[in-house]
Amino acid sequence: MQYCRTASIKKLARISITLVFRRNTNCEAMQQEQRARLPGRGIYAIISSLLLVACTPALQIEPGASFDPKTAAIGVEQPDNYWWQMRFRLTWPEDQKPDFSRHLIIAEQLLLPVIVEHQAQLPLWRFHRRAGRDGAGHQFSLIFFSDETTATRIRDEIDSDPLTQWLVDRELIEKVRFHQRSPEELGRLELTSDPNWPIEIQRSWPYFIMGASQAWLMLVQELSAIDEFKGEVDYPSLLLHYQEVDARLSSQWRDFGQHAYLHHLNAVFGYQPILIRSSELKTF
Repeated sequence: MQYCRTASIKKLARISITLVFRRNTNCEAMQQEQRARLPGRGIYAIISSLLLVACTPALQIEPGASFDPKTAAIGVEQPDNYWWQMRFRLTWPEDQKPDFSRHLIIAEQLLLPVIVEHQAQLPLWRFHRRAGRDGAGHQFSLIFFSDETTATRIRDEIDSDPLTQWLVDRELIEKVRFHQRSPEELGRLELTSDPNWPIEIQRSWPYFIMGASQAWLMLVQELSAIDEFKGEVDYPSLLLHYQEVDARLSSQWRDFGQHAYLHHLNAVFGYQPILIRSSELKTF
């Protein structure tokens, strides 16, 4: 089975990787001491696990930048603009369903700051979410249309952000990949749209999905601010926070998505019926 989700804003609580140990202790020295004292491997493994919990570093939360979203630009097809993709592959155990709540950590804590910083040079951008038991696996991506200089800066900022490595070390992120999506000299609007669509939809769709991604990101931040981070946050608390945010977000989508999004989108298209995968004509 494949899961696909394609996806401003007040001040965000920005995670700063000033690692703070919950106990003022040299954890490695403690583990070495216990290894020397305990002859049984099983006993040592239990003690080591307890020490790991006690010594898990916390994240220091600092005030973040405010996001004043910019509208998509017209006439973006310029010789120096291309499509780029920042792809985060997440760890996905074989016996578990994909945990889409982890995308929210990446969206709010890693990608939103670079979007805020570079949005004047990002005429079009969007999120892409997917999980399939195939070569691509479980991924969350930022796909954007920009020049090479801006794209390189975004890549470097993500790669050098200590939070990226911190999440890799905790096996939330398996790896991060960055590449150019449009190899041609002139990046065309339609190059990351579904080629099975009519060309008019291919070329206009990036504007639609950017607005949807902005709305989704704003929902994430608004819901995240309900129980705002303060001070130090450890890894289990970080996961739990975004699981709760994702649960609220999914609940709002389930209860209000038909009217708030599908109905009003149908209204924009003059309430014309639409062909759904079930082959039935429906209005919203």
